Amino acid sequence: MDLKRLIWDYPHPLEDEGWRARRLAELFPFVLEKLTQEDKELLLRELDRINIPDERKEFIRMVCGGKQDTDR
Repeated sequence: MDLKRLIWDYPHPLEDEGWRARRLAELFPFVLEKLTQEDKELLLRELDRINIPDERKEFIRMVCGGKQDTDR
């Protein structure tokens, strides 16, 4: 996904994967259509460290192919 379209405070996307994943998660599901497999893998890898509602995390896991939270 072209992160330049998601950014308004940086002239170029940061190289930090945590920051990239957080930006994608914050804008999910609006960015879903343009996510690459690499973007989905990044989201799943970083998801537990991102501060977003649990419901959105579950949705991201479901859509991106990760396992669902079965602790509940």
